Amino acid sequence: MKKFIMGCLGVITAIVVIQFAQVEVKAGVFQDCSPCEEISECNPCDEAFCDPCEAICGTKKSKWFINGYLEAGFVANEYGQKNFYYPKTPGYSHNDVIYGNTDYLQNVKNTGGQLNQLYISAGKSVDGSRGWDFGGTVDFTFGTDAGFVQSAGLEYAAGHGPDSWGTGDYYSAFAQAYFEAAYKKWNIKAGKLYAPFGSNGYKSTDRFFYSLADTFAFVPATAAGAYATYTFNDKLSVYGGWVQPDQFGETSHDNAVLGGIIFQPTKKLNLHYAFAIGKNTVQDADINYFVNSLVATYQINKRWKYIFDWTLKNVNDHWVDEYDDDGTDVTETGTNRTMDYGINNELIYQYNSKWAFGVRAGWVHNGESSPWSDSEGDSGNWWSYDNKYTFSIGANWTPTKWLLVKPELRYDVFDLSRYSGGSYQPTPFNTIDDNGEWRETTEQKKDQFSGGISAIVKF
Repeated sequence: MKKFIMGCLGVITAIVVIQFAQVEVKAGVFQDCSPCEEISECNPCDEAFCDPCEAICGTKKSKWFINGYLEAGFVANEYGQKNFYYPKTPGYSHNDVIYGNTDYLQNVKNTGGQLNQLYISAGKSVDGSRGWDFGGTVDFTFGTDAGFVQSAGLEYAAGHGPDSWGTGDYYSAFAQAYFEAAYKKWNIKAGKLYAPFGSNGYKSTDRFFYSLADTFAFVPATAAGAYATYTFNDKLSVYGGWVQPDQFGETSHDNAVLGGIIFQPTKKLNLHYAFAIGKNTVQDADINYFVNSLVATYQINKRWKYIFDWTLKNVNDHWVDEYDDDGTDVTETGTNRTMDYGINNELIYQYNSKWAFGVRAGWVHNGESSPWSDSEGDSGNWWSYDNKYTFSIGANWTPTKWLLVKPELRYDVFDLSRYSGGSYQPTPFNTIDDNGEWRETTEQKKDQFSGGISAIVKF
């Protein structure tokens, strides 16, 4: 409660500062500002949707910038179940949750009020149209969401020990910290960056819904390394490079080839395909993986927009685990063969300059097969759920240019037809009671209604 109160005080402080500074920040789905004769999502000739351009023609805008936002919200669910966390001991991944009430909302880690994201971005933009230009960006974030953009080797040690930059509900991280260079049609970035997968990014200002789509969990959130982008024309760009997904120099063996293409065949349709092929080591496992995503954004007309997202992750890893069992060292080995994939659909309706409404439908498939054996002669096979479905309805309310409010109602349901009991839980809802103990199987649920509302203050 104390942390939530401090978060609310931060919101109030930001609002007061903005009022006195008279900061004007555009918000909402339509943010472009184009001359009246151009066709764009935001046409200043139509005052019902966009404000007239405020910049004076011919003025030079500084390349240096500093900005940010603060998002705080409230979340609830039909069971009222709180989150419980794995002990921060060797052998457990950082930021793991034991079947909490809002675990599957992806971007919230506890019930009730919370500070989701305090986000500050500073740096210098680049423009290589006249030759070489250099700059960079540093983004810092704190809140219940920040654990998703922490990197092994920077904010925490991979899979071992306590988190160095946060614990429980609240974390902090450098979401991005990269150097950038541009020369004519080339752009090069090196450092820690957002991984270019899926339609849902970490920043709450870049997505419509308060919660994240389930496909967000499949793909890396960040990548450390370098890649170059070549822009052929205003319709086609390609990029490629070498990165460490969700890591920052943890080991020299964790790396991937990253590539992608951005293609805009018409003014209404934009296609973005990205992939990563590489190897990773987590705890005692050697993991070979292939990740890719395809995002199609179609601006149907001035009011309607449709977003389609296809994501797939194929993993094949061999792991070795040594632990003490009644004073006897037991070596357990296994092979995980996983192919996770899913789709996310979003349809957004812009009613006017202040209100927008959206619906989302998603489906993910978990295809994990995990045979294992140990030095005592025991063996087995763990299976996870087949399919999970998610449905959301939400809205964006922008009463002023610096405030955005996001209410959302969400329904999640698992298909547990493949689960037949045993030691492996396929992650249904209502599994843990208020004391952190497992509930009876008959009390556990495969579906859940949940929802929340957040407020974003931009500065």
